[in-house]
Amino acid sequence: MASNDILSSLGLDQLIAEDGIGRDETGILFDPAGARVVFASAEMMRSVRHVLERESAGSWQSVMKASGHVYGQKIATNLDARLAAIGKPKLAALPLEACLVFIERYFALHGWGRLMLDLKDAAEHGLVIARLDRSYFVEALAKTNEFVDPVLAGMLQGFFEHISGQSLGCEEVACALHADGPCTFVVTGAERLATLGPRIGQETAEALIARLRN
Repeated sequence: MASNDILSSLGLDQLIAEDGIGRDETGILFDPAGARVVFASAEMMRSVRHVLERESAGSWQSVMKASGHVYGQKIATNLDARLAAIGKPKLAALPLEACLVFIERYFALHGWGRLMLDLKDAAEHGLVIARLDRSYFVEALAKTNEFVDPVLAGMLQGFFEHISGQSLGCEEVACALHADGPCTFVVTGAERLATLGPRIGQETAEALIARLRN
């Protein structure tokens, strides 16, 4: 079933409408799920990274990932509240396909990039693969020598923890800033991800994913 059809069949398409950014009477912007929208320029993100690195060298990735983790959980809890307001079950009680459409649409609507979630390894290997084109961070931090999407890794971790009720991890295993193809993330148990260790950035995304399948 196409993503639009999934949401329409559940009466949920209005929550993540593709043209859904609106204004209230004061001119403040809101998305279809009721969350306030504030535009963050590339220069703002470069400034945030600069300050974090100046205050504590090497800290920006861990700080931004932790921020993204909280953000991902808040996205899910806010959606739960909106679902309750229209008499619908929480995300965890919806078909998984609907939850995936929500987060894919959310990424696009808020300008983070075009997210594509792959569940082909979920049942057998407990592994979700996420690929992202047009990452905001790749464009904003184009002169950086590191992987630049820790916020998005944290968001995916927080969102999937909420809908699954499990403690999970998420790591970016390929960044479009340093390799051909999309930014690639893997979501699974944190202890499994720890086994990848220093191989991240040294091996291709597919090689790292293959290790998680074994």
